[in-house]
Amino acid sequence: LIYNAQALAQLVKLSPDQQRVQFNLPQPASELLRADDADLVYYQVIGPKGELLGGDRDLPQPQEEEKLGSYEVKIRDDEMRSLEVRVAYTWVQLVSDKSPVGMGPVLVQVAETREKRSVLATEIIKGVMLPQFAILPLAVLLVWLALVRGIKPLSELEERIRARKSDDLSPLDEKAVPLEVAPLVSSVNDLLGRLKDSIATQKRFLADAAHQLKTPLAGLRMQADLAQRKDAGEEELKHSLKQIGRASVQATHTVNQLLSLARAEGGGAIDLQSCDMEALISEVLHDSLPRAMDQGLDLGYDGPDTETKRRFLKVQGNPTLLKEMIRNLVDNAIHYTPSTQERMGVITVRLLVDPYSQALAVQVEDNGPGIAAAERERIFEPFYRALGSNVDGSGLGLPIVREIAHRHGATVSVDVAHPGQTPPGACFTIRFARASNKFKTNMASESADP
Repeated sequence: LIYNAQALAQLVKLSPDQQRVQFNLPQPASELLRADDADLVYYQVIGPKGELLGGDRDLPQPQEEEKLGSYEVKIRDDEMRSLEVRVAYTWVQLVSDKSPVGMGPVLVQVAETREKRSVLATEIIKGVMLPQFAILPLAVLLVWLALVRGIKPLSELEERIRARKSDDLSPLDEKAVPLEVAPLVSSVNDLLGRLKDSIATQKRFLADAAHQLKTPLAGLRMQADLAQRKDAGEEELKHSLKQIGRASVQATHTVNQLLSLARAEGGGAIDLQSCDMEALISEVLHDSLPRAMDQGLDLGYDGPDTETKRRFLKVQGNPTLLKEMIRNLVDNAIHYTPSTQERMGVITVRLLVDPYSQALAVQVEDNGPGIAAAERERIFEPFYRALGSNVDGSGLGLPIVREIAHRHGATVSVDVAHPGQTPPGACFTIRFARASNKFKTNMASESADP
């Protein structure tokens, strides 16, 4: 179309006198132009005054007259005699040497129906798309087979997991799964390992708890049998009742410690509030003082040395759990600190605060036998008791202390209280991350005062 439009434009000339526009297309050339087996071809040449110089009069003209450069061709879609046509058109500007000719440029248009293009598009679709449609089922089949093959190890892994017994926590085979899934299986194995350790710890805990409860309960039964004998005298009966009372106290203490440890280990959120540590320590010491005095112990408190520190020694925590933590440390010190006429047992509870970092610490110090360095970590295990202590106890107090401290973001450590002395004593320290914001604000204000 573009070539034909340019060829017709070349036939637009000025008359010899340069007063008229001429267009001369021989009949054979016109027939050759219109000769097409597939499409109908139309052309049109419109003079400067709108007169038809040649071709088909009813070929639509452009909606807007675009004055293009000489022989510059444009393409548009239009309609001719109810048929869709493709039109190539150009405007030819003729200039006379003497004077301008006519009222405007000459319009040259060539159009043809779209049958040939439709046939070509159909052939392209047949040649390109149909083979793809033929290949598509094969491609889908290959993709499906690849997916089945790729997912097969995962399906086998699922079957192996479903077939496992509830107590089988052995690791999964990481080599039998695709490389992309290996990190996931490794994480699952890590979880299984931690679950296995946790279950083993729980089983050991239950076994130790059963053993701890079995001893006083067996003593209760034996003393009850002795008291029920017909030949039992009054002294034997009193002794049996005394032993029954002692065993019941021991069993009750063990049960209470188990309940405290279970409450401390609870995974749920704890009720946090601002807790005055000095007030909590005072309550614990008030409750523990009679027992300490019965054993001849000096139980005392050493607090901060300024009014500001005493007023703002607060942490965010659960007051019930914090009191339980302090009480277990004090009970442990009372339990293991001997007191004689030659050497009085001394237990001191300290409340310390760093004015710069706002870190708060609670210390319970005694002058008892102390704890060997090799056992300072094991004493926080449930039911573990230091070798050579020869003192009755459940072995649950310090695990309760550590669990409550951890739930409050604090750390627990134990060290020698009096290095170089005999006995060396023990010093338990609970370090909280920081005091409350109110404490920090008031400490800063006090530092700024003249």
